[in-house]
Amino acid sequence: MSEFVERFIDELERVAGKAQRAESDDHALTLVVELLRHRQARTVALAPCPLAQRLENKLREASYELVSGREIARADVGISGADLAVAETGSLLVRSDGVSELVTALPPVHIALIKTAQIVETLDEAFSFCQGELEQAPQNFLFVTGPSRTADIELTPVIGVHGPQELCVIVIA
Repeated sequence: MSEFVERFIDELERVAGKAQRAESDDHALTLVVELLRHRQARTVALAPCPLAQRLENKLREASYELVSGREIARADVGISGADLAVAETGSLLVRSDGVSELVTALPPVHIALIKTAQIVETLDEAFSFCQGELEQAPQNFLFVTGPSRTADIELTPVIGVHGPQELCVIVIA
């Protein structure tokens, strides 16, 4: 498992993402607040995730404005969980629930929280997970691989034009 964590972080950084490690859920929440302060964020969009309620309470205590619905587009930072992380590509697999896909794509900064147990080695494993979930109910998934990037006509890469300029993943032990 630890080799998957190392590879995930290496591949995430290779695609211009950033990773931080947290020793516990509480440590992860502290890291989120530190990231928000460092980026001078004021507004935060929060997607459903296992730590959402605790995170919401901590953000309200710290006087951050939480936005939802159409207001997600004006958030400084979006925070989500992920169903899986894929070590071979540094990607996150996020279930489309009507909120998570907006939170991962609209704010200029995306922070994702994952547990080490959610990291799989290959895309094939991620696809198998999706297949199993689709057998139970129709749904959509999206892969997030680093910050948004595109290229102009001269193939000069540009980051953050069609989505977040920054992706930070907090990997929780």
